[in-house]
Amino acid sequence: MITLAVLWLLPNLAFGQSCGANAFSNPAARSGVFATNAVTIAAVGDVMTHRAVQRNAASLDRGYGAHYASVAPFLSRADITIGNLETPLAENLLPGGRETTAPPRTIFDDRVYSGYPTFNAHPSLAAALKSAGFDVLQTANNHALDRGPAGVDRTIAALRSAGLSHTGTRARSDLAAPWHTIVRSGGRRIAILACTFSVNGLSDPNRQALRCFSQQDEVLGTISALARSSSVDAVLFTPHWGEEYSLTPNRRQRQLARAALDAGAAAVIGAHPHVLQPVERYTTRDGRPAFIAYSMGNFISSQWSIPRRNSAILFFDLVRSGGQMIARSPRYLPTRVMPYRTGGWRIMPTEVTPDGAAGIAHVTRMLGAEGRLGLADLGARVACN
Repeated sequence: MITLAVLWLLPNLAFGQSCGANAFSNPAARSGVFATNAVTIAAVGDVMTHRAVQRNAASLDRGYGAHYASVAPFLSRADITIGNLETPLAENLLPGGRETTAPPRTIFDDRVYSGYPTFNAHPSLAAALKSAGFDVLQTANNHALDRGPAGVDRTIAALRSAGLSHTGTRARSDLAAPWHTIVRSGGRRIAILACTFSVNGLSDPNRQALRCFSQQDEVLGTISALARSSSVDAVLFTPHWGEEYSLTPNRRQRQLARAALDAGAAAVIGAHPHVLQPVERYTTRDGRPAFIAYSMGNFISSQWSIPRRNSAILFFDLVRSGGQMIARSPRYLPTRVMPYRTGGWRIMPTEVTPDGAAGIAHVTRMLGAEGRLGLADLGARVACN
């Protein structure tokens, strides 16, 4: 487990406030996570690259790295950190997967590197996410094919080059590769499987993205096989599903989530709606306690309403119980995207943002008061002036 003793400055707020935070190394007693001998997971929602996000990164010396600097100490503290990469990282590819004849000299040109409706971010985002503490990125989502089959290939290559694992898509050069990834931590092997409900109707001639519903038998069979394997200690399922901007999961989400847990998954962490959806506790047919986080919302985006702007870092421990690893009830740190006068956009712990009370209240309504963490619970001391 990574422990930290680090002092960092949160950037100037829009109205000139500055904050300092001192993160200490032993938050387990107050936070309910980071237990000794546990594998601690951190999970976040959608890493969106709308035009405004890319334009801001292009204006900063640190590029995308600046966006994650204020939450990196918390992401890095977990043993394994997971997020949904809602964009290809396809160098020099135009929409449809055509190679440009005039490569841009910037990380955002709104042609090769572009936002909605067909996303593509500069591959430097991969290194920024790695530096922020990410370990695994979900690449199965409805924008996976926004730069065609070649875009899937180049995204996987960019992530591997940055030292990141991925799940839910395959390169054309390795179509027999498993859909899941396995991450080792403290001698334990954690399998993570992603899938998507759709690729927005784009052509996927090589079946490079795993579908949650049309390939549901394969999804559940993979979870079951991993859960039974003597070389896997726990399975996490990260589906891309649901209805955009809906605060409640639909019937198909509930059915697949419960089936995945009954098949052997320890926890389900969903994405796609761009807003938070509730956390549900579930007891599996074989008696294991488990949970479903139906949607973790937008971790970063340029969508500014309270439900779309506010999200959380979800923390939970995987612990040994009766010969198997189970997921303990999750905790969460509310986060918010902030545009700053200097230093660019930042994902921030909400409690140090101006007018953060409304965001904290919304996140608490969605995820429950019991699991909410403050910076002090994570061993961080904050002072603003």
